[in-house]
Amino acid sequence: MNARFAAIPVALVIAAGAAGFWYSRQAQVPPAQPRDIVDGDWLDHLHSQNPKVAEEAARQVEELGADALPEIRAALQDPQTDDATKKAAFKAIGLLGPRAAPAVDDVAAHLTDPELTEAAAVALSFMGRDAYAPLRLAAASDDPIVRREALRSLGKLRERAPLDAKAVVPLLLKGLADSDANVRAVSATYLGIIEADDPGVVPALIETLNDEDPEVRAAAATALGSFPAAAKTILPALKKARGDRDEDVAREAGLAIVKLQSSSPR
Repeated sequence: MNARFAAIPVALVIAAGAAGFWYSRQAQVPPAQPRDIVDGDWLDHLHSQNPKVAEEAARQVEELGADALPEIRAALQDPQTDDATKKAAFKAIGLLGPRAAPAVDDVAAHLTDPELTEAAAVALSFMGRDAYAPLRLAAASDDPIVRREALRSLGKLRERAPLDAKAVVPLLLKGLADSDANVRAVSATYLGIIEADDPGVVPALIETLNDEDPEVRAAAATALGSFPAAAKTILPALKKARGDRDEDVAREAGLAIVKLQSSSPR
């Protein structure tokens, strides 16, 4: 046999052995785990595109509890902090909930920042009763976006804090008369979600079925479906709304009628 060809199998064996050794060495080095990546940098990783890394960051926030607040507050108070990091801080606050109450003012200070209004309002909705005062103040802002998000978060806070409906419903009723259609729509939506036993709610929602904006009318129709005790008063208005020129309004009115008729006392 030609010596040159005889050497080929030997070379292949050696190469295979080397490759096996390399792979076995690689197998002995475990891949980096989310905990190793996140450890100490949880604020930077809360919005990671890697779900496991983001989940680990959230777990570390939960584990730290109130001890995470100094870093969160420092990020929110520093004017040099970028928006992405501030949004991560708001997410951390949402995870901590009422434990983050000392940071209420730090969060509320960002409600007027157009890039952060929504995220700040959402964070406040998790922070317990201490968040009520700044959200109530924001509901009277000159900026309709701030008013809208404040009312939305007040609606959520009512359940999460929890708050007496009497603390929130008057603000939502006022929102039904807001000059901005989005504010009116949010107000109608949360009046339906809260289902407050307030004598002014149902008449106000029925009146809102005549709003100039179809999204607001649709929100009012949906909300009215949450008040079966007042079905006799509501149904005539909804039947009229079922003939609305906007198909979404007509559809929501029809669904609300079915809901009322199926849940009303017989």
